[in-house]
Amino acid sequence: MKTANLLHLCALLALGFIHACKGQGPDTDMTPNKARRTPATESASPIFNNPLSSADNGSYYDPWVIRVDGFYYYCGSDGGRLWITKSATLQDLLLQTKTYIFTPPSGTMYSSNLWAPELHYRSGRWYVYFAADDGNNANHRMFVLEGGSNAGDPLAGAYNYKARLSATTDRWAIDGSPFDFNGQQYFVWSGWEGTSNVSQYIYIARMSNPYTLSGERVEISRPDYAWEKVGSPTVNEGPTPLISGNTVNIIYSASGSWTNDYCLGRLTCTNGDLMTKASWNKPSTAAFSRFGNVYGPGHASFVKSPDNIQWWIVYHAANSDGSGWDRRVMAQQFSWDGNIPYFGYPIEKGIPVPSPSVGPSYAMPIADGPYKIKSKVTSQCVDVPSGTTTAGVQIQQWTDYNNTAQKWNFISLGNGYYKIKSVASNLCLDDAGGSLNAGNILIQWTDNNNIAQQWRVQDMGNGYFKLINRRSLMALNVPYSNQTPGTKLEQWYENQYDAELWQILP
Repeated sequence: MKTANLLHLCALLALGFIHACKGQGPDTDMTPNKARRTPATESASPIFNNPLSSADNGSYYDPWVIRVDGFYYYCGSDGGRLWITKSATLQDLLLQTKTYIFTPPSGTMYSSNLWAPELHYRSGRWYVYFAADDGNNANHRMFVLEGGSNAGDPLAGAYNYKARLSATTDRWAIDGSPFDFNGQQYFVWSGWEGTSNVSQYIYIARMSNPYTLSGERVEISRPDYAWEKVGSPTVNEGPTPLISGNTVNIIYSASGSWTNDYCLGRLTCTNGDLMTKASWNKPSTAAFSRFGNVYGPGHASFVKSPDNIQWWIVYHAANSDGSGWDRRVMAQQFSWDGNIPYFGYPIEKGIPVPSPSVGPSYAMPIADGPYKIKSKVTSQCVDVPSGTTTAGVQIQQWTDYNNTAQKWNFISLGNGYYKIKSVASNLCLDDAGGSLNAGNILIQWTDNNNIAQQWRVQDMGNGYFKLINRRSLMALNVPYSNQTPGTKLEQWYENQYDAELWQILP
């Protein structure tokens, strides 16, 4: 099965390369070798390339990022000490000076192997939750530091050891994360069922305060599917709550973290009964997994843009094929389908990415009104064939005639997305069937308020934009950079080629 999957991945990558490159070379303004984090000319947001951490500043793992009073904070570990960095921008967060907040004394049960710290403000104080042991991995448990009371500044005040976090059944435990739901405090973590390293499960317990677990733990996930079972022992770890309304999602890591197949899964509870395993639904496919030159994406945290409009996932991935625990931190936008997060696929290293938006004019850079959408690679326009008003007709490119069949009304939804409606037909630009597949056709369809009809307008600088579908997180693309008028348009994985770049012209 592993051989078959590898062959399938190689074929997919070869197709993606041919698909993007046929008939053209790389855009020389967008090559991955350009200096990182340099604002593109005329770009609304600075452009960066993943990873955020590079070879010259070392390996990073288990990223925990929050945003407080206009600043991003990263809480990390070097194995023996805990530290925090602070930055006004997400893309520069790992370039800042580290403030070391805790070095444990020797001879304790938390003196060694400090892993996956998380920084939280709870009940009027800052707390840092981390796993540690006495030098023997079998003794790993969860611990908590208590910090200052200034809600606007996690670095105001010292952090001191507070407590060990143990459920009634006290077993090996790592990757703990607290959260509140319906007035109750909870804690989720990864642990062993018994006293030997057979498999890691996800557990939940109630908390009576930010530093005390109350009662017994409850298992809510164990490795069930093949994508969760790569490597031995089998692994579910890194649970992170992501709550929307009355829906609690737990995003967790699956398969061995030392493998290329480390990935993210999702658990979802909609009935409020978080302490019953049957309440948690687990999809049969991974939520986020390896793609292209991104291997082993896992252990994520989630944060919003400075303007509170965009959602971003911050995760770690292997530095290269087979590099295991030599890891780097990556970041990209994700979307929501109702109360369920959708992460799409990892954007490959070296692909230009606009940084998180700092205001509505950045998240929604086009004023409402009619525009032509003109391809950089072909100089042809997004076109409704013959200006027909028939729903379901596939959208094409055509020679610029400046007619109504080539005019599109951009209508901002105020959430970082637009509806894009044909002036000729008043029908919406639509990812046909809401497909998640690369190469899926784009059609015009009756306005049904579906997210398959919502598009992110992403300013790539120099007067060019990408149009990213909210349902699929894929880009409007000219297949194979085909120069033929009438070529049908599609959605495709984000890349650095001109076939995904468009002018949006009044």
